[in-house]
Amino acid sequence: MICNVTGIVRKASKMVDLAKQAFSTNNFELAVDVYERTIRENGPSSELYFGLGDSYARSGHFERAFESYCSAFRLTNTVRPGALKHLVTALVEAVKQDSVVEDAMMNKNCIFTCVLCRGLLNEPVTIPCGHTFCRKCLEREQTKPCKKCGTVNHFLNVSSIKTNVLLKQAVEVYFPSECKALRLKYEGNVYFERRDFEKAIDLYNEAILLAPNDHLLLSNRSHAFASLDKNEEALRDGELVIRLRPDWPKGYFRKGCALYGLGQYGDAVVVLLQCLAMDPTINLAKNYLNKALYKIFSPLPSNDPKMGVLSSHLSPAKLQQLIKSNFSSAFLQPNMAMDTILTLKNIIKETVTTATSFAVTNQEHMPLFEKPDQEEPGTSSSASYQEEGVSHSTSAPNSRSGSPYLEQRRSRSQSPPSQGQKRSRNISGTSPTSPMQELPFKLHKNDPKLPVDAVEIKPELLNKEDFECSLCYRLLYEPVTTPCGHAFCRHCLDRCLDHQTQCPLCKSSLAEYLAERRQTITENIAGIVETYFGEELEIRRKIHEDEMEELSRMVTDQHEIPVFVCTMAFPGIPCPLHIFEPRYRLMVRQCMESGTRQFGMCTGNGDSEGDFSEIGCMLEIRDVQFFPDGRSLVDTIGGKRFKVISRGHKDGYNTAKVEFLRDQPLPEQDHHRMSVLQTEVYGLVQSWLEKLSGMQREQILKHLGQLPALDQDFHNNLNGSSWLWWTLSVLPLDTRIQMTMLAMRSYEERLNGIKRILMYMRRQQ
Repeated sequence: MICNVTGIVRKASKMVDLAKQAFSTNNFELAVDVYERTIRENGPSSELYFGLGDSYARSGHFERAFESYCSAFRLTNTVRPGALKHLVTALVEAVKQDSVVEDAMMNKNCIFTCVLCRGLLNEPVTIPCGHTFCRKCLEREQTKPCKKCGTVNHFLNVSSIKTNVLLKQAVEVYFPSECKALRLKYEGNVYFERRDFEKAIDLYNEAILLAPNDHLLLSNRSHAFASLDKNEEALRDGELVIRLRPDWPKGYFRKGCALYGLGQYGDAVVVLLQCLAMDPTINLAKNYLNKALYKIFSPLPSNDPKMGVLSSHLSPAKLQQLIKSNFSSAFLQPNMAMDTILTLKNIIKETVTTATSFAVTNQEHMPLFEKPDQEEPGTSSSASYQEEGVSHSTSAPNSRSGSPYLEQRRSRSQSPPSQGQKRSRNISGTSPTSPMQELPFKLHKNDPKLPVDAVEIKPELLNKEDFECSLCYRLLYEPVTTPCGHAFCRHCLDRCLDHQTQCPLCKSSLAEYLAERRQTITENIAGIVETYFGEELEIRRKIHEDEMEELSRMVTDQHEIPVFVCTMAFPGIPCPLHIFEPRYRLMVRQCMESGTRQFGMCTGNGDSEGDFSEIGCMLEIRDVQFFPDGRSLVDTIGGKRFKVISRGHKDGYNTAKVEFLRDQPLPEQDHHRMSVLQTEVYGLVQSWLEKLSGMQREQILKHLGQLPALDQDFHNNLNGSSWLWWTLSVLPLDTRIQMTMLAMRSYEERLNGIKRILMYMRRQQ
């Protein structure tokens, strides 16, 4: 008898091990079969029913999973922590929407708000890819990829990046009430961390009077209320957060926590699933979902005073029915047709659709800057937290004495703007009574590029000088932000870093910035300039385009070209250059930015800067490799030859007005004779190469490559054959001889000249 029992136990144990192995390999259907067979043959147990429920849940059969969990809870009084983790995982997998809400929000073009917390930028930090977030938001994320563009910032260290000075001061000037509310919020957070929730709520209330539609404040207050078991107040704030920001998952989390505190566990499950549908990575929401499901499956003792009040919420039958209606096998198996559109699935779908639409729609204004909504009679609201007649905006000061940085930037201008100068796009033409209009709105409708948080700013607060580059004293164009937090025009900063590796304003080291070649535009600053100084920006853009056009015209016939005074260059022959002088760094960068990618190369003729050879060769930039200290290796190849007509200077480097040289066309009757001569000279070159020592030949081939093939179409090449220029560049000749042959316009003369040189060298060997 004992042997039979032992055998049965061993067999049951093997069956359980087999089921666990099938579950671990995601073969959930097999696990279900094994658990059911074991229960039939050996009788029920809580462990077997939990395993069966987990297997049903992970295979998508939530109705049967709920039946199994109910049976498991009835068979035991002690349920291990995390017993429902697989049910939670399966539910989250069933409702998650692949971050469609987050992706929609991250595609927003915001200038005053952080796309992580959806709130007003506080201590804005601009990371290398050019996007700006609140410092605390970045510190909480601690991820290398940018949440907005996906760029991986491998060496990102938030603590080493200073606050964006210009953005911080602009936000403080334009939104004084909201900034004061932020300070009160952080004071409240300090008291919250000390668990002095009453004091924290008082500070949150004071902040909400200044910014009544700040969803972050309402979220914090909801948390504080929940910590004091004031769950009805916490629920009211949670619902307000969702109404203001339906695209923010944390609002649903706050509401779910409040519902859990009120004992409304079924409702809490639905709301927490709404949260996890938008962001399945919120572990706290998963924990609360686990606890809510646990409460649903765990009936209260009969003598519990809450039994009568909460029985409707604690019964698993209602949630089981909801799950049965919405998470049937047809829900997870596309090949089975859905007969009806049911409640829970619709709730999740509607939640995600609303949030996504909110994230991508061109709204009239941002809720954070919105005038408080009027109360409707008979509706519950936050009236108990707001005093009547209190506006969310305080009157703006007449001056900006509170912003010393902006005052310092403004003091550079000695003359005030003209009376007729347009400072803002105040469509209404009225002067608002606060830093924003009572009903602020986007300045240009139907413009997909316009920032969603663009609001009407008081004209007297908008000053173009606040957004001028400290280097060129013009409106910021293509602004970039350094790690020390200062903003400059990209071109101006590049030019400054040609001469030094320090910030022009604070003298902080920018060696790392220079090494990484960060040239991404600061999106928020560019958005402010484009939105509020559009006319001035168009003028600034026209000036920049004119400068680039002037540079691009420098390579056409009879126009001025930039000249690098260094060595001999020949058509079609590579000419690698090591650039370290600031003037030539600027020259190369201007050639790249203008799109010409070309400059002239001449040799020096004396000690004077402007004394260089009359004959030169154009070089085309193929690639540029930068060193951490600003030096660069420039890979160039020779192009057209030219003759200098006149000399000049630009931005510290030499320029020249030139005439481009071309070979004289060959008469058709001379083609055969020239072909014979070319073949003869080519043979002499090959013979000379073969007689060189191995080391000499190796150095030549390493520097210039193999001897180019014979050019059979030489009569159509007005710039000469590559193999002949290659030969001229490697022969040990005086520079004056090379220069003479570079200036020749007759292919026959150059062939005869190379032939005489090679014959002379053969006789000397």
